[in-house]
Amino acid sequence: MQPFTIHWSRVSEPDDGVALFALWPSPVNPDVCFQKAGFTNFGDGDESWDADADGLLSRLLKALSGYGVPQQTSKPAEKHLPWYRRLFSKPEVFSFREQVELPLSWDDMPDCVINFGASGVTLRTGRGHHIFWITMPNSHAASFPSIVARAAASHPIVQTDLKWEYLV
Repeated sequence: MQPFTIHWSRVSEPDDGVALFALWPSPVNPDVCFQKAGFTNFGDGDESWDADADGLLSRLLKALSGYGVPQQTSKPAEKHLPWYRRLFSKPEVFSFREQVELPLSWDDMPDCVINFGASGVTLRTGRGHHIFWITMPNSHAASFPSIVARAAASHPIVQTDLKWEYLV
């Protein structure tokens, strides 16, 4: 198995005062979109990969929380209930952590968007790709490599530019 590696890239150039970054772990499960985008580090995850990915998300949320208290602004995804329970029960939503995690693996889940205070920093997950999309004002963009370093901990970090039109 290839080592768990953290990749990142600036996706957009500053044009409206906002920078978009992507951060993702590899190896990535074989994926046509990633392949078309020019990514080549594919492999199947195992329990160790899952544990490393879980740690990555925890550290990323902690690092981004330095910009403000996280608040989900997207509609919370609801747990599926059998029809007879829907008649007599309120919808149940997934936990905050599950709201962020599930769209990374399941493309039928709605995107999850988290704002961090009033800083303009947001985190988006979705479309079944294990990519963290981070938007921040250009005034904070220079700090993104330090966020990556904190989220990566001891894992290798690689700046990887891709053809983003296949993944955005």
